Amino acid sequence: MNSPQVTQSSATYPRLAVAVGGGRLGHVEVELSAVLAVAALASLIFVPSLGTLGALGFLAAGCALCVLRPGQVIARVLRDWPVMLLAVFCILSVTWSREPGLSLRFGIQLAATFVIAVAIADRLSPRDFLRTLGAFLGVGMIASLLFGTTSGETAAWTGIYGSKNAFAGAASTFAIIALGLAIAPGPLALRLTFLAGGAMGCLFVVLAQSTGALVLMTITLLACAICLVLGRWSGLAAAAALVGAALVAVLAGVVASAHITALSDAVLQSTGKDLTLTGRTELWAVALALIAERPVLGVGYQAFWVIGNAEAEALWYMFGIEARSGFNFHNLYLSNAVEIGLLGVALQMLILLGAAVLTLRWVLRSASAVAAVFFGLTLMVVMGSLIEVPLFFQFSLRSVLVVATFSYARDALWRGA
Repeated sequence: MNSPQVTQSSATYPRLAVAVGGGRLGHVEVELSAVLAVAALASLIFVPSLGTLGALGFLAAGCALCVLRPGQVIARVLRDWPVMLLAVFCILSVTWSREPGLSLRFGIQLAATFVIAVAIADRLSPRDFLRTLGAFLGVGMIASLLFGTTSGETAAWTGIYGSKNAFAGAASTFAIIALGLAIAPGPLALRLTFLAGGAMGCLFVVLAQSTGALVLMTITLLACAICLVLGRWSGLAAAAALVGAALVAVLAGVVASAHITALSDAVLQSTGKDLTLTGRTELWAVALALIAERPVLGVGYQAFWVIGNAEAEALWYMFGIEARSGFNFHNLYLSNAVEIGLLGVALQMLILLGAAVLTLRWVLRSASAVAAVFFGLTLMVVMGSLIEVPLFFQFSLRSVLVVATFSYARDALWRGA
């Protein structure tokens, strides 16, 4: 094999041309920007197991991608300006933050994460983005099968992710992507591979014994299937079906409210939770009190859960968090309102709910399996945000996923896809 050489293509970025068999068998051209985009995503996927090395790999590949294609990246960032408003706001929180040094550092890291996410979305097509995620999450699933561990008396699977919730989150994400790609157009062998992967992902969610992840995944898959069906109907028929579904949901809500005590007892018994949702309601009460003190701007981006902060220390002590890290208010909106206020939460909702609405319009307009996957993944984050804090923070796969989804959906609707 001849040594690789960089050649200039008709595009504004180089390709890495590799000659196979001394040129007798032709050559394969690998686009350097695509390699960097894939490498950035792959590094991010394995941050839970690689830690700092994964974050450094994401930054190195992502920054190289931006340097390689500065004009395209800048243009894309300007088009996706709502995404960058949040990052800018988090950086500006240094001016009122309790911990200005931390807010500045983490704010810059968040901005870098968002810019790299936009750069990846600019370089990879939506399908290639999902295939990359699916392939490397699949590697994580196989590694979890071969080298993973279990925890607790029930031997819940944790895989290579260190906790059953993290493993269940990765497995459910993989299952949705794989099942979506299995019904998307493509080579039969590849679709069958994704179908098998989707089944494996669903099985791993069950083995992780995470009731929340299993419920979210099931609702998401059903929602995606319904949207794909509606996308193939006429506009009037789809609208009528949506109105009917809304009426059914209202009726179900009325019936549920009339039997709320019995339903609550059944849910708590089946999930093993208590009336406080394992302390969540107590945390939420504290968060609301803190928000009332500084409602508009908060205490500063990532400036609350800091060693030495009396309020955070009290909560760590109350809930027995000896490591004094990896803890939050278990609600995206309350947790982030404490740090960046209601104004910052409004900017976050612009991105998250904007991505959900845009992808819903995308899948209803196109009946595309790829669009349905992006909608499903966003919907799962939206539902999970009520009991967890899945985003927005630096070097987070879900944060990158939501930013890329916002960008892809906006582009698809702009083109009329």
